[in-house]
Amino acid sequence: MGRFDGELELALRMAREAGKIILSHFNTGLAVETKADNSPVTLADKKSEEALRTIMEKHTPTYGIIGEEFGAQAGSADREWVIDPIDGTKAFIHGVPLFGTLLALLEKGKPVVGVIALPALGHTLAATLGGGCTLDGIPCRVSDVDRVEDGLLLDGSATTMERLGYGNSWATLRKRAKLHRGWGDCYGHFLVACGRAEVMADPIVSIWDVAPMAVILPEAGGRFSAFSGADSITEESGLSTNGRLHAEILAGLRKN
Repeated sequence: MGRFDGELELALRMAREAGKIILSHFNTGLAVETKADNSPVTLADKKSEEALRTIMEKHTPTYGIIGEEFGAQAGSADREWVIDPIDGTKAFIHGVPLFGTLLALLEKGKPVVGVIALPALGHTLAATLGGGCTLDGIPCRVSDVDRVEDGLLLDGSATTMERLGYGNSWATLRKRAKLHRGWGDCYGHFLVACGRAEVMADPIVSIWDVAPMAVILPEAGGRFSAFSGADSITEESGLSTNGRLHAEILAGLRKN
């Protein structure tokens, strides 16, 4: 039995519980609020995070919690959960099923368990440090593509890349690619880890958007980093690749 198997089992259970709540609100015409950072939030975001926190507090009472909707809660252990109840709230609001629940467990600040659950699609990607990566319980790996020209490059929004200064360099990279799509948020990272895409670039993220990727991608044979190249979940950017293209993409991602 792996060191983090118990926490992974708990994370998978929590993801299922959150998924039930989220799907009960999906395509129901929920009211949308605007947070201070101008991002949207719904009752589904809040209710699912509340449910996750309740389970965490019951089963891992000494662990800290960092959640997108309700902030940080200190613990007495050197472990903390990171929650994004609905990553891709804009997709959720528009009835697009490419949203997910993100859960990660940090130990001394390093991700050791990661889960991306896509409730509307019925898929769950999970990994533990040293334990490999699985898709719906079956081991999965990144692709073997080693040329940008043969790859599928993804982003959350080309306009966001432009707004944050990466427009020209990203356009150069994606024009070289075999295919480019805007399948963003956690779904893009999910596709890279499963070997269905080669690159997912997001120039603006928070810790809850990317903490699972920092264990999922390496365990699937790929790589996750910030645009700086640092193995960080606290910088404001995130890049998932199959590993083979990582250095080339980093070298090409330059601000205008």
